[in-house]
Amino acid sequence: MSTSNTLRIMGTPFPGYETAPDAPLAGLIIVHGIAEHGGRYRHVAEALAPRGIACFVYDQRGHGEFPGTRTHVEDFTQFATDLESVGRAARAKYPALPLFVWGHSMGSVVVTLAAMDGLHWASGVIVTGCALDAMPKLEGLSGAVLRFAAALAPRLRISLRIDATALTQVLEIQQQHESDPLVPRTASLKLLYGFAAACRKCHAHASRITLPWLAVHGEADKVCPLSGSQGLVAALGSSDKQLVTYPGLLHEVHNEDDRSRSALFDLMARWILERAQGYTARRVL
Repeated sequence: MSTSNTLRIMGTPFPGYETAPDAPLAGLIIVHGIAEHGGRYRHVAEALAPRGIACFVYDQRGHGEFPGTRTHVEDFTQFATDLESVGRAARAKYPALPLFVWGHSMGSVVVTLAAMDGLHWASGVIVTGCALDAMPKLEGLSGAVLRFAAALAPRLRISLRIDATALTQVLEIQQQHESDPLVPRTASLKLLYGFAAACRKCHAHASRITLPWLAVHGEADKVCPLSGSQGLVAALGSSDKQLVTYPGLLHEVHNEDDRSRSALFDLMARWILERAQGYTARRVL
């Protein structure tokens, strides 16, 4: 297994890293959530590499080591455009490798937004802790007020009220999260309004998406309601779509106990490799 730590992932402006087996069978681009960074997914990349999956992990703009204002973006759709850039770079570097995308929490919304009109290079999508029902609905007077406030004071900082005990039941990971200097505790009003607007758009147009889709959700998730994953899977236009839920698990299903983590990584690897075989067969034909 080889690991590459670079200032820019595959020539893009995004800080990140690649973790790959010697002869990868598939590639997975990992899209992290709000107020975190790609470094929190290194254990996932290292777990998937021995299963034949190369991982490409990057810091989204406003996050991690990406320069600029923390947890702020001028236009939420930039996140989706950025994912397209990383995907095209991965396709250029590995033209024969079937590529997949995994988005967690806010990352699930970024991936869904991108999949409505793009991700033509992807063979499938995985989302965990889908955040589609985690934000205000932006309807009526309250929605108008929030839109006006975001335009008037876009950089106003709003507390995210992050509680590490709601993310995972593993004490060590809770402590790491609380002491992580790359985990901000606030986000800009502009980003949060854009996040809510993106959720509304995804709800309205998910039927456009026809990519193979796997949604995973912890049934005890209090950060992002399970209904987000349920509603998304129901609305997708994909014929190959599946929702898997885990009783008792919290928001970060990939950061729960070792047994739960192993089960999740086995599921992800199996799902990816089954569809990677179909991609390889189509290329041969």
